[in-house]
Amino acid sequence: MARLCSEGYDAIHLREPTNESPWGKEIRRRSPLGELTPAEELDLFLKDREWNVQNRIIPALVAGQVVLLDRYFLATGAYQSGVTGIHWKEILRLNREDIHAPEPDIIFILDVDAETGLARATGRENRANLQFEKLERLIGVRKVYLEMVEQDSGTYKVIDACHSLEKVVDEVYNEIIQGIKCKNASSQR
Repeated sequence: MARLCSEGYDAIHLREPTNESPWGKEIRRRSPLGELTPAEELDLFLKDREWNVQNRIIPALVAGQVVLLDRYFLATGAYQSGVTGIHWKEILRLNREDIHAPEPDIIFILDVDAETGLARATGRENRANLQFEKLERLIGVRKVYLEMVEQDSGTYKVIDACHSLEKVVDEVYNEIIQGIKCKNASSQR
């Protein structure tokens, strides 16, 4: 985001779960110990997302900002479908139709095998989030993400995240800039 801002783009970085809504705070408080039931997990994410859409995402888009979002409703589809038994397509439908979550211009899937992803996640703080960072769950999450790339209507870009951080960041940045330029060119017609 700093790179976009340094080049004159008005960009904002948001993340889910949020640190602001009561539902996001509850996810952040209870998930490290694995305390959420699958139904609670999905319910809290949907409520937190609705708050985020209304209070952060839509106002930023109306203001003309570039919104960079770390996780969004596609992540809910990938993570919660495996534990709730609700198909990811239904979870995405709930977000798109019931919450009216704006569709991302581009969805980046930073793809690594589950073992590498788990090692990276647990290496950050030298401990796992017991709700989300379990090998078998991450294997399923990756499978769902790759299925979404093939079957969902969103605009996905799969990035091989086994490369160096610098290379991955450059690839994501270049895709964002290309998307902004295409969007600006089409709006000027």
